[in-house]
Amino acid sequence: MAEILNENMIVGIDEAGLGPILGPLVVSAAAFTVPDDKIGADMWQMLSESVSAGKKNLAGRILICDSKKAYTPAAGIAHLEKTVLTCLKYLSKTPQSTVELVDSLCPDNKQKLLERPWYKNIDVQKIKFNADEISISAGALKKNLHENKIGLTVLKSVCLEAGHYNELIDKIRNKSSVVFQIVCRLISEILRGSRHKNYHFIIDRQGGRMRYAPHLRTMFGEMELKILKEEENISSYQLILPDKNIKMDFIVKADADFLPACLASMASKYLREQLMISLNNYFIEKCAELKPTAGYWTDGKRFLDDLKTIAPHIQYNPNQFIRSR
Repeated sequence: MAEILNENMIVGIDEAGLGPILGPLVVSAAAFTVPDDKIGADMWQMLSESVSAGKKNLAGRILICDSKKAYTPAAGIAHLEKTVLTCLKYLSKTPQSTVELVDSLCPDNKQKLLERPWYKNIDVQKIKFNADEISISAGALKKNLHENKIGLTVLKSVCLEAGHYNELIDKIRNKSSVVFQIVCRLISEILRGSRHKNYHFIIDRQGGRMRYAPHLRTMFGEMELKILKEEENISSYQLILPDKNIKMDFIVKADADFLPACLASMASKYLREQLMISLNNYFIEKCAELKPTAGYWTDGKRFLDDLKTIAPHIQYNPNQFIRSR
């Protein structure tokens, strides 16, 4: 898909899987280019013919909202899947299997995933979707974006399986610092890979951290940094390069209020859920009495207890399977 060359890029960044003890941590970025006269405008309103923030009266449109609203155990991954596959189709990517989804979103992480036995089946784990429906929704999205001179230019992820996550925790000793390092990696990749003048990064703020300036100076030492505000719900910074002007907002509940952050949230959740299907299938194929897990603390502990009592014959390396924190 040819990029619409606006001077302005708006990027949303959000994660899925920060709290679990099993399964991957995924951080994603979704980037849109917008013309000068659309900066600050409501993207849901501009894209209302192809996108909705609510599940009611979708009428063929895709849902873009906080992944915690798009996904429920009862409803499953249907909304996540349609939205992510539609956006990837717009970007000329059509994954047919989980390994192709990994190739589409985070190819650099594929080798680490394939080193773990519970992810080796991702090449045969098919993604079942209605190709005609995805093509129609992608066509509607393309038309709607182009009418507004907006471009969806990036949808990418960083995926840390538990062993890789534990390696970083051993080095960095802090969960939020691991996430911040991944966020900065995505920011750097987007800045290096594009040629726009103005960038606005909207990042969902996790935990109670309010002051990011020391960490930003460490990660982006070549840039001039200005603190715009550091408040309870938002921390804002400006970074300047000779050819780029960069604003970063760390916002509480950004994944509920900003469309790019919502799309990043949905991409992270969809990739994590597909990998959890792979993980569960691996163990249940070895012991049909096991019940699948979502990997979060209580249920993850239950699953580990079940492995000990119901399926002690299944061997695994805890350092590669269980999060250290």
